[in-house]
Amino acid sequence: MSKQKRKIKLGRRVVEALDLPQETVSGRPKLTLQGRELILVENHKGIFECGESVVRLHTSCGILRVAGEGLTLLELSAERLYVTGLLCSVEYER
Repeated sequence: MSKQKRKIKLGRRVVEALDLPQETVSGRPKLTLQGRELILVENHKGIFECGESVVRLHTSCGILRVAGEGLTLLELSAERLYVTGLLCSVEYER
């Protein structure tokens, strides 16, 4: 078994043993919608575009596009980002 596969298996065991969420270790983004006015994006890699009608973010899964009206960044940190406004769609670009 290669070193990389052993590291992955060990990482999974640690996550299971400590009962940690998968996205914490995997680096995959976690999206939390709260009604139509707020979205929380955790594990993002930065802002690609930011405007009143669209916010585009770099993630490990590709570009995440949040569209709506009157969009505003409520909080921005290395770990998470809050977008408020009237949300119309959330999608990954191809």
